[in-house]
Amino acid sequence: MGALLNRLYKNFEVILSACFLSITVGVVILNVILRYVFDGGLFWIEEVATTAFIWSVFIGSAAAYKLKMHIGIDLITKLFPERVREVISSVINLLMVVINGYVCYLSILMINANKLKRTPVLDVPAMYINLAITVGFGLMTIHSIQFLITEGILLVRDRRDLPRMSS
Repeated sequence: MGALLNRLYKNFEVILSACFLSITVGVVILNVILRYVFDGGLFWIEEVATTAFIWSVFIGSAAAYKLKMHIGIDLITKLFPERVREVISSVINLLMVVINGYVCYLSILMINANKLKRTPVLDVPAMYINLAITVGFGLMTIHSIQFLITEGILLVRDRRDLPRMSS
């Protein structure tokens, strides 16, 4: 049971994103069938599909970031020795903490500015849709901090293991 909970925790973002993507695909297929069979679909399905897709994208982005599956440009870093690459990676992770944290902050401001806005069809507060940005970038900020701490620990540990030059 503990191993299952550990796997669920480790893959939380992937599972959640897959659930939202399944909802998106499911309701779109349902609407296509309804349009084909009954010559008319449900008017609210497009809004549900769009909302689920938005959540899938932002949570999926956090999952890809956590698993280091985002496409990165490492041409420049490959020109440097391994030690310099580690420093560059730490600087990039620090920048990612700042950028992701700032986007998360901006998304909170956007939610506050539009807290009275509602969706046109289901009349749901738009905050619940916009919250996907905050959650996605919040998770990426947390993962960036984890990467930064891990790399910092490794840099310090490697620095202690380097042979000292005698004078």
